[in-house]
Amino acid sequence: MKGAYGISGFDGSGQTVAIIDAYAAPTILQDVNQWSVNRGLPKFQGNQLTQVVAPGTFHHPESGGKNKQNPQGWYGEETLDVEAVHGMAPGANVVFIGAPNNFQDLDAALNHLVDRHLAQIVSNSYGFNTEALPFGFIKPYEDTILQGAAEGIGIYFSSGDNSDESLVIGTRTTDWPASSPFVTAVGGTSLAVGAGNNYLFETGWGTRTSSWRATTKTWSPPPPGSWLYGSGGGVSRLFAEPVYQLGVVQPAVFAVQGRTGRAVPDIAALGDPNTGYIIGETQTFPDGTVKYSEYRIGGTSLSSPIMAGIMALADQRAGRVHGFANPFFYSKATSGAFNDIVNPAARVAVVRTNFVNSVDGSAGLAYRLRTMNENLSLQTTPGYDDVTGLGTPNANFLAVIGT
Repeated sequence: MKGAYGISGFDGSGQTVAIIDAYAAPTILQDVNQWSVNRGLPKFQGNQLTQVVAPGTFHHPESGGKNKQNPQGWYGEETLDVEAVHGMAPGANVVFIGAPNNFQDLDAALNHLVDRHLAQIVSNSYGFNTEALPFGFIKPYEDTILQGAAEGIGIYFSSGDNSDESLVIGTRTTDWPASSPFVTAVGGTSLAVGAGNNYLFETGWGTRTSSWRATTKTWSPPPPGSWLYGSGGGVSRLFAEPVYQLGVVQPAVFAVQGRTGRAVPDIAALGDPNTGYIIGETQTFPDGTVKYSEYRIGGTSLSSPIMAGIMALADQRAGRVHGFANPFFYSKATSGAFNDIVNPAARVAVVRTNFVNSVDGSAGLAYRLRTMNENLSLQTTPGYDDVTGLGTPNANFLAVIGT
């Protein structure tokens, strides 16, 4: 990924990136260090990784399964976030803040970070798939976000994994808090990396799927298949168009979504699970064994920590903290710092091979045809678009943004 995006020369030393999730993985340090060794990256040293967690945040087997929220379901999210940041900026300090549940205390976790200024950058891979939430819920969280921006903290949020949400909510809407004008919303792409770690091509992340039927030797349903998932975006129903987007967000974006307002996302990075990132995690397997293993993952939950890690490099190069970077990003829209993601000349797809039993090949293999750049009402166009924002980092990014 760093080769494809042309990211080199800096490791994030002296910078601090925070990650907010629910719960906390008890094996995170050993997992990240094993994952790093497998990739020739430096392991975490001393207190380079710290976890700020409330009592009960870790899952203990002796709890008897009383925690109905199943914190183990979030262990993979923390592993993804920490390894994505560490992969981009192996010299940066990482502060993990684990909320004791996956709902109301996520905002308390962000408030804790802002109140104590625990980091200069924070990645948040969660959110609501609608803005139709009580004002009394949104307002306090927006106050915390605004305080963080005012204090020079760059707050990054995943833009969501359901495109325009129309197939989930029934209407086109952005996710929140990604739609806040004081956060940097990060969209997802499908990234093709060559054998020499070179950039081959990139599309917006949006996937339709078909399954191979060996008996009939056909794809079902016929390609391109049923829509599955993709990078979130669109135009906010709550927030007006911020000044920094004026003249950059194209009128066509507003026309398609049927309104003007804060456009999402701002920037993008790899998100497609089919071209995704390999992470390593200690897991319990069906036979009862507990061991470290590696697997592929994606989503804008990947895109956000990737950008957070890259921004740690930009801060290091600049010798200063960028903080809330949106005004700066949009002022550099035509600077050549971003890969401009546009529609491919023809439909692009990959064939994905899965283990039938999700563990190994003993029960056979299954094949899925997964397309790219299928984005419902969202569109990848020259310039700003509501799938990938300004685009993804390229070899000029650190030179332009790291100033």
